[in-house]
Amino acid sequence: MEKKKKPNWFLRILGILFIIYLSLTIAIQTGYYEAKLSERTTITNEGMKQFEQDVRNGLNVDIKDYMSDIHEDYSNKTSKAGIAISSAIEKFMTDGISKMIDLFKTLFT
Repeated sequence: MEKKKKPNWFLRILGILFIIYLSLTIAIQTGYYEAKLSERTTITNEGMKQFEQDVRNGLNVDIKDYMSDIHEDYSNKTSKAGIAISSAIEKFMTDGISKMIDLFKTLFT
């Protein structure tokens, strides 16, 4: 009877990271990011044209009316958990390193 091989987690994680790398490279090469930036610029240019037209017409203008808030919040429970975990690790590492430095100071002084 043959034993099943245990999955090699390192190779699986490496494969997933490679797929993520490929997808990001394809997105950059196809111009997806630049298209999104140009869309924001177009909206901003349209707002500027409308503002200039209203100034020419002598209307009472407020710059806040012409600024578009395009920022969209894509966070979810997973991303918020990731941020919380990374913040906790950062705090732990910072405190640990500072305590280690203090320990070395006391040892060598």
